[in-house]
Amino acid sequence: MGELVVDRGGFELRGWDRGGRPGGPVVVCVHETATSGEVWRPLAEELGSGVRVTAYDRRGWGRSGAPADYRRTTIGEQAADLAAVAGEEEVVLCGAGIGAMVVLEFAVRGAGRIRGVLMIEPPLLSLVPEATPAISADVEAIRRAVTAAASRVGDEATPAATAQAGADAALDLFLGGGLGALGAGAERIPDRIARTATNGSFALFAEVAATSAWELPLAELAMLEFPVATAVSRSTPPFVRRAAEALAARLPGGDLRELAGSGLPQLGSSEELAVALRELS
Repeated sequence: MGELVVDRGGFELRGWDRGGRPGGPVVVCVHETATSGEVWRPLAEELGSGVRVTAYDRRGWGRSGAPADYRRTTIGEQAADLAAVAGEEEVVLCGAGIGAMVVLEFAVRGAGRIRGVLMIEPPLLSLVPEATPAISADVEAIRRAVTAAASRVGDEATPAATAQAGADAALDLFLGGGLGALGAGAERIPDRIARTATNGSFALFAEVAATSAWELPLAELAMLEFPVATAVSRSTPPFVRRAAEALAARLPGGDLRELAGSGLPQLGSSEELAVALRELS
């Protein structure tokens, strides 16, 4: 298992790379909010030694760094990080959560050489109008959590300490399942993954805003010339499932995979995901 380090000018992306056979498939994995590249290790085991697997911690998570005072990002910026990791290799892309949006952005912008794309539970809530009230409720829940955290640290705390307390409270709310739309399914992330993922809770704010602001490139979807599949599981939250179904209907072939496993798909359905990735290769 090799160490992956990619310089992004002011900070580094870190992860791991398990080499496969010469000329064999290369799979690059992009994780969701509040996890890290560690979440992909069961999938790498299922794919076997003949497939090269690269998984990195996105900016602000795990062992990767981030720009100073990192509180904003875009899906395009995240896709540029992916491009730096993928390099000139011909790859199969696999992304979960916001990572699914990142690989789709990478794919439609023609940013690299792609053999296939697998998106796991893409949270494209803009495709689910009935989710709008739940999103508003989540925004209010975050506001209340941040306000309560600020009151607990007291007026004598520094602005930085107050901001950190608020960010930590919002992340706890997210991981505890307290955000029914913006954090749907996050409670499935095991503590052992969440603990190693969190190197900066401000990344949550950056990614919630980026997910909501991204405009799905509908016109480009029909022009994709490589296989694209979307995957959901028995534990996929209803809003996310509806988003995945709506996205799959707009993709060439309409390939929606139903995974039988429970829990976080990378952990509970790694064998089925490996089968899907081999087919896309």
